[in-house]
Amino acid sequence: MGASLSYPEVDLSGKVAVVTGGNTGIGYETGKALARMGARVILACRSEKRAKEAIKRMRSELVEASHVDIDVEYMALDLSSLASARDFAKAYLARRLPLHLLILNAGIAMINPLQLTDDGLEKQFQVNYLGHLLIVLLLLELLGANGPDVRVVSVSSSGHQFANFDLTNINGFKSYSRVTFYGNSKLYQIMMSYYLQKRLLNSEICFSSVHPGVVKTEIARGHEDSIILTAFSKISYGIGAARSPEKGAATTINTAVNPAFANKKALYFEDCKPVAPRRAARNEIHHEELWAYSIKLLRKYIDDDCAAKLTDMGLTIPPSAASLDQQDD
Repeated sequence: MGASLSYPEVDLSGKVAVVTGGNTGIGYETGKALARMGARVILACRSEKRAKEAIKRMRSELVEASHVDIDVEYMALDLSSLASARDFAKAYLARRLPLHLLILNAGIAMINPLQLTDDGLEKQFQVNYLGHLLIVLLLLELLGANGPDVRVVSVSSSGHQFANFDLTNINGFKSYSRVTFYGNSKLYQIMMSYYLQKRLLNSEICFSSVHPGVVKTEIARGHEDSIILTAFSKISYGIGAARSPEKGAATTINTAVNPAFANKKALYFEDCKPVAPRRAARNEIHHEELWAYSIKLLRKYIDDDCAAKLTDMGLTIPPSAASLDQQDD
């Protein structure tokens, strides 16, 4: 409350942006702002119907008001499926489009009871963090080829303060708390920005993460069964502590477009300015442990050619099972 939530209007003509979960809430407002500034915007969403409805709404809000056309389209992405994340990246690469802004916005929150994806992983861990990491890795060479000033922005949360870093309980089989596991997924997003930036320090890709504030969005659907969490949301909305999606998107947009942050790497933003995240997010030992754990989960979705290119860029990619079999022969 009381924070200055603003960003400059920047000419993004010729730029291409991908916004995951761009059909509603913060993602919708982010995509709309980038399109208004002239970027070609791709909304990567699970529901084609909802995405196309969102695009129609953007046009009515922007084109009819300003009489300036916008370039927004839909591509399919379901982050609860690692195969879908891989297929999205492949489909994007097949189109031979450049990529200048990658906004990792899609997310779920406070899921209860524990839910696993078809990949056998805790759902918040996969949707909020791991699926996005796979997309980044598969598009990394493309991102690196479109510098200078290429930005990857993860929409995290101050909720990372509630995390408990424990890779032995990644799926919640030993214990599960909706708040802790939501916090874990948001902590991992910030850590991802740090560990990727460390490995890609000489690249022109800037990785950042943001806390958008308490925002009135559909993400609250995940805790409608909780009296306490629902009451908190209603009180926040009632006293004006919660932001509109438009204001909630301001920090994401500012991080993505503000020229003042060109080549500013591994930053965490709140209220449109860089701040320090909780100490847990800056634990470099945990960064390395999370990277090693994550890449093992994702390795089968990364072909050997891509793995070789990632290695050349500075990432340590373990050999695939097929490569190990060939070595044994």
